[in-house]
Amino acid sequence: MDNSYDVVVIGAGVAGALIAWKLADKDARVVLIDAGEKRLEKDDRRQFVKVLAELPQARRTPSRPYTEIDSDNKKFAHSPDTEDFAKPEPGKTLYFQQQGPDIFKSQYQRLIGGSTWAWRGNCPRFIPNDFKIQTRYGRGVDWPITYDDLEPWYCDAEDALGVAGDHGEWHNLFGAYRSRKFPMPKIAQAYGDLRLKQSLKGARFDGVEIKLLGLPQARNSRRYDGRPACEGNSDCIPLCPIQAKYDATVHVKKALKAKATLIDRAVVTELKTNPAGNIREVVFKTWDGQQHSVTGKIVVLAAHAIESAKILFMSNNGKGIANSSDQVGRNLMDHLGGEGAAILPFHVFPFRGPQSTSCVEGFRDHKYRRQFCAFRLTIGNDGWGRTKHPFDTLRDLLQRGLFGQELQKELFDTVSRQLRLAYSMEQLPDPSNRVTLSPTEKDDLGIPKPQIAFRVDDYSRGGMEYAQRIIKHIFTVVGAPQEHWEFSDLKGGVYSGSGHIMGTCRMGKESKTSVVDAECRSHDHKNLFVAGSSVFPTGAPVNPTVTLAALALRSAKAIERQLTGA
Repeated sequence: MDNSYDVVVIGAGVAGALIAWKLADKDARVVLIDAGEKRLEKDDRRQFVKVLAELPQARRTPSRPYTEIDSDNKKFAHSPDTEDFAKPEPGKTLYFQQQGPDIFKSQYQRLIGGSTWAWRGNCPRFIPNDFKIQTRYGRGVDWPITYDDLEPWYCDAEDALGVAGDHGEWHNLFGAYRSRKFPMPKIAQAYGDLRLKQSLKGARFDGVEIKLLGLPQARNSRRYDGRPACEGNSDCIPLCPIQAKYDATVHVKKALKAKATLIDRAVVTELKTNPAGNIREVVFKTWDGQQHSVTGKIVVLAAHAIESAKILFMSNNGKGIANSSDQVGRNLMDHLGGEGAAILPFHVFPFRGPQSTSCVEGFRDHKYRRQFCAFRLTIGNDGWGRTKHPFDTLRDLLQRGLFGQELQKELFDTVSRQLRLAYSMEQLPDPSNRVTLSPTEKDDLGIPKPQIAFRVDDYSRGGMEYAQRIIKHIFTVVGAPQEHWEFSDLKGGVYSGSGHIMGTCRMGKESKTSVVDAECRSHDHKNLFVAGSSVFPTGAPVNPTVTLAALALRSAKAIERQLTGA
């Protein structure tokens, strides 16, 4: 069998799938290699739905429907889950080797389709100042590209993923103009969001209007790209049962239809270079422990921010590649989160529709951004979410001795008025926040596990404090009684991860300070591209998917030019 290709794409998540599709559609010989298992059929989704429905509430984490079905996927392509958010204890083996001083709390899926199996689907764009926070605010670093450079690719990414949104609401937000409308009208805002919006009419904080916008989402508001419209199943994380929410298997299938090859259950262990410094061979192990390799004129590393850094460190017999800048693995970022919850004086009737349909964007570029981070607020349509499930409320009422009609009335009255506001914080790049290879721990294929050093800085903590002040103001304006407020404990260092893992292979103009150039091509190896959020120099405060998708499509065009010599 011929194992030589035009393009080898490592990782079948959003970035890898889009690049494979675009290039295969141009008649390039493309192979997609992924560590996880292929689950592309409707029967696979139905099986995941069944497993999720049968799981106890306490075990319904984003990874569970997938790891519960196939123990081999968990064994050979482990998807980090909540169990990995801890420092190692004697006798307990985890995938993340946490060095601290703080705990890195984000997870991802190692499965064909990647983390889109468990994402929420939110797709707001960056704004112009997000690309130049060093110039504007003296923080972080500037990107080597601008909003103007990426704007047409944003449009293409929204069309590819199928993003529903309101053009009028989002056009020119903080200067983020839109040259094309969303491919679909916005997802209808939840009843509770509309009630909250009405109650907040005219409300301001620090001179900023508190305005609820419809949240752009890669979720169909009408039939689109052969997939159905959202039916409001309300379990978008971890799984849309009907695939109204986009996931990357869509473009894996399109790549395969365009004659790309897919190799699943294949964990890449090394990239080998030739004397000229180009990648000559991609080595991988299959789940049976056998070693194989392929070659390609171009290699695209799209294996996720943590896994991509691992592969680069393991390459060239463990000497590492693409790291003349010493930036591989560094500047690990996430969107740190927290929330405030209250029982409102009016009914919001949660759990009808997606888990989030509205957001507050007014603090994306606030006047204090030089002092503390930008952030955004998302309105929960899932009661108090994981803070307090309706089962918890029922248990509390039973412990109070309520029974019969009195119990039913109190349960309805409480759950139907619960509202949660989440905040998502920008985190600055810090070279000390990094991924390296564990010197002692290996997985079941003998591959070093990721070792993570992570610290939450005062820039992010200051933003969390400010966000909580805004949420308290919102609860006060709408008349929510303070005795029914609950907030993340900032003094106790309580924060959550968002699953938005960025950095480790940053892009930049200078080879001395970055891993890849503006087209995501390695400074050190001209036939190596890195795709995904690992290339982000900074993270802004927004979900990264539509931005990494835009970058992937832009890189695909650069790869096409390099292949053809154009």
